[in-house]
Parts: sequence; C-alpha cells; structure tokens
Amino acid sequence: MKSMFASLASAALLAGSAIAKNTPLVVNTPVSSTVCQPLLITWGGGTPPYHLSNPFFESKPQTILPGGQPSAAPVIDFGQVVGDQFTWLVNVTNSQLSINLRDSTGQLAQSAPFANLPGANQACLNLA
Repeated sequence: MKSMFASLASAALLAGSAIAKNTPLVVNTPVSSTVCQPLLITWGGGTPPYHLSNPFFESKPQTILPGGQPSAAPVIDFGQVVGDQFTWLVNVTNSQLSINLRDSTGQLAQSAPFANLPGANQACLNLA
C-alpha cells in the first residue's frame, strides 16, 4: 500500500512539474510608466531564460516598442534576463509603449500599449 501511494505521489509531482513548464508565456501590461522613474516589468509562464532585446537582430525580437506598434523599431534593448521580473529606469519619452518578451523556446508574449507619462525630473535622459 505504501509503495502504491508513493508511486501515485511521484506521478502527481511529475505531472504538476510538466504542467508548470508548459504554461503559456504572458507579459503583464503595466498601468503606466513615468519618465525617469523605475518600472517593474513582470511575466509568467514560458521557459527561462527570457529575452527583452532588440528586434534589429532577427534572432532577438523582444523589446520596448512604441505603443500599439508590435512590429515597429524598438526604443530600448535589455538583452537576456533571468527570473520573472525586471526593473527598468524609464529613459525614453515616447507617449505610449509596449513590451515584447520571448522565452528560450521562441514563444513570444506582447503587452497591450500603456501610457508613458512625463516625469518631473528628466535627468536620466542625459545619461547616455
């Protein structure tokens, strides 16, 4: 009886692990961002590592984009990130932005457009 229970418990754990690894990649749309303020970008699902990078390179089409323009030229490139979040000091002045995120299997997630509000202090824009 113990070995049957152990086998069932092991099977349940393996099934749960497989389901967790096969969840769709989703990037959460921020309510808004503010120039020169930190923005927490979060996501779930997919298979790490993840890429927030420049679509000018065909193999890495993950970016911060002008809002509502999923195939536009990017405004920022973050490269490879690990985990399920990334904090960005918003250093662009576009009025709307979108986020593209790709996982290691090539699965792509896109946020909805969100407003990028002007900040009181725009000193970060001069730090190029």
